[in-house]
Amino acid sequence: MAKPSILSNELRHYPGLLVIELDPQASDPAGIPPEPLTVAAASALAGHLAKDLDHILGGIDHLGLILPGALYDQTEILQPGLPLPSALADLYGGSLQGGFVPQLIALGADHGAFPMAEIDPRRRPGSGPLLLLPFCLIGPSATIDPLARIMEDRLLQNGETSPATREAMQQAFGLTVLNLSFATIGDLCALLRVQLEGNGLLPLWELLEHAWFERTGVHPVLLEDGNRFLVAGDHAHTLFYTFDDWAQFGPGRALPAAELGEGYQRWVRWQRQYTLALAAYGLEVRWVLANPQLEEILATADGETAKAALRAIPCLSGDYLIEAMFQNDRENPEQQMAVTCHADPELGTLAFTVMTLDADGQLLRLEHHYPLQPQGLQVIIDRLVQRCAEQGTERQVLHPGRLLYAEEGRSLRAATVADLPAPLERRH
Repeated sequence: MAKPSILSNELRHYPGLLVIELDPQASDPAGIPPEPLTVAAASALAGHLAKDLDHILGGIDHLGLILPGALYDQTEILQPGLPLPSALADLYGGSLQGGFVPQLIALGADHGAFPMAEIDPRRRPGSGPLLLLPFCLIGPSATIDPLARIMEDRLLQNGETSPATREAMQQAFGLTVLNLSFATIGDLCALLRVQLEGNGLLPLWELLEHAWFERTGVHPVLLEDGNRFLVAGDHAHTLFYTFDDWAQFGPGRALPAAELGEGYQRWVRWQRQYTLALAAYGLEVRWVLANPQLEEILATADGETAKAALRAIPCLSGDYLIEAMFQNDRENPEQQMAVTCHADPELGTLAFTVMTLDADGQLLRLEHHYPLQPQGLQVIIDRLVQRCAEQGTERQVLHPGRLLYAEEGRSLRAATVADLPAPLERRH
């Protein structure tokens, strides 16, 4: 993490964090972080932080210190290559006219924006209850290298702030703070690892760490339920399976037919958790549609060979995927549309099966629509509604409350009235 400054190979920086844990009783879990501070407010707060760091680290007067008057969530700090601390160090280096001069630089926002767009906080809803204020200590290599060891040893263990800093933080940002302490990015990573490992997500941590710290080579992961991920640089590659592909030649091919529904739901659950997390932490997630030949290659390929095989296939684009199962050569307009919503109580909608008929009752099209992104669900719904409106099609939507498939064909199927849950009055 201690990297040479772009402007001077003699200077190095080491980042740290002020960790703000909000009081859940006094904050809105869905709220957005407060606006960045003005230069005056940021400078006043920076003075308090500098005094605390000077006390904890045994003196920092010989170092430069730069920090923004803004709060971020951990996904904004933990990005591939850790760009935010590097941007702070570059701003400090750009302020030097000659040789290195220890100084305190507090960045304030002009109309909500900082001098570099890389530092602007995203202020996304639901970013709490843990917010972070990053800072960088800057100096010659001979000074920063031992300082880094001291910070890793002391900040988390002895990094409590003074009462004056706590009061200044609460007043500056208008927050009710439960806990306030200093930490390093290494500390933050260690805490996140414990959290992910406790939830059975240690392979996710390994993928993220590979990208954050710009490890060389390729890091592949194959989960027990067949989810496959590969990280190289700031890109994550993964396979997408429709239910039919998953059940017939994919990870579900060895499962008994009666277990396919639960198995595919487990696969979707892990797939959504991993892809959403990888994207949130700044990786570009590249989806590739699975096929039998690719499945055979990946079963025995090493990391580099697997990456080459995945890159050789055009990635899926857009928010959803349409799997066309049947299309009649007749060009008659669609008069009836039956939509089956395959859903799980926890995961929500998994796919839509769309079946259309002409005026004679002949099947025109059979399609499965899969959301690839969270917003893809609404896009699919809007397009189906528009399709019916344009052709004057009568639409029926069936909600069986589960994933329906034909066991013999190991494929999704449309619902019938018999598949629908009984009305409540019939259940008693």
